[in-house]
Amino acid sequence: MKKRVLVAMSGGVDSSVAAYLLKREDYEVIGITFQLYDYSRLNRKEGKGGCCSIEDVDDAKLVADKLGIRHYLVNSRESFRKRVIDYFVESYKKGLTPNPCIACNTFIKFDELSDQAKVLEADYFATGHYAQLLPDEDGNLRIERALDPDKDQSYFLMGVQQDKLNKLLFPCGKYTKNQIREFAEEAGLCTSHKTDSMEICFVTNNDYKRFLKEEYRLQDQPGEIVDENGNFLGRHQGIHHFTIGQRKGLGALGLDAHYVLRVEADSKRVVVGSQTQLYSKGMLIESNYFKDPESYLEKKLTVKIRSRSADIPVRLKQIRGEKVLAEFEEPQRAVTPGQFAVFYEEQKLIGGGAILQVVPESGSE
Repeated sequence: MKKRVLVAMSGGVDSSVAAYLLKREDYEVIGITFQLYDYSRLNRKEGKGGCCSIEDVDDAKLVADKLGIRHYLVNSRESFRKRVIDYFVESYKKGLTPNPCIACNTFIKFDELSDQAKVLEADYFATGHYAQLLPDEDGNLRIERALDPDKDQSYFLMGVQQDKLNKLLFPCGKYTKNQIREFAEEAGLCTSHKTDSMEICFVTNNDYKRFLKEEYRLQDQPGEIVDENGNFLGRHQGIHHFTIGQRKGLGALGLDAHYVLRVEADSKRVVVGSQTQLYSKGMLIESNYFKDPESYLEKKLTVKIRSRSADIPVRLKQIRGEKVLAEFEEPQRAVTPGQFAVFYEEQKLIGGGAILQVVPESGSE
């Protein structure tokens, strides 16, 4: 009997090739696409810059037909709204900078994929992510970086729980992007030349301010712009217009040499200062996505403090209940509460969590 695998197909080239590679390895492949959002509400050509839009769903179906595999479409809009979009909106209300892609993977895609695999009696489930699964010293599977460092997506998989890893496959993780496109051309897939999605799937043209205002009726709530000493410098139209390290928009207020240092949701104040004040020596993060943070205390690790950041040398210094204090070897610029810090031991992903608080370069946390 062939092993059955359920493949999440977003309509992009990576997930299409994941299905193709698994079929070529003689699995019984079933494709599934999760409809996450009502894309008819967006003023854009479907399939351009998003994932799982109407056109993308059609492409997933075309690929499944080309490969001769079954394909299912599952409506996940309600859970996506509650666990991802509401989180996105609430984060901005609190003066935080969210990462909806990590939230989607953590709370929607892999849970849904695991549940549907059980319904369809699949032995495994798979995605097109660029990551690898390799056993560690105690025999448990761990997520590791992809072979192609430029396409590695392990950062976004921080929240995938251990109990799912034994049935999870990442067929694309051992190939480069060029090889994946070659496979797509070899198979005659309609997605072979499709551009990669670079936007938040439910936000048109990355204009999150428009989305918050038009889709979620988030109204501007003016407040003060102040310096570190509380001195009044100007007024703003809403804290959701600002993120840590931002300089854009301050020039119109005569604050050209200023950067956003932090956003205080309770008082609706935006605190600004010089670029040198943006640097932090450490951060306090959630520990709920570490398997065993105590075992990594004082070890030399690296961390990514946002999806496109470089690897930063870091050490875990203290465990404080469900929080971890991490200290950088060198001060880092614009560490942003709400974003996720993801930690690695060489190539192995060991855990991570939302950044709760920064530790200033001088002074205490």
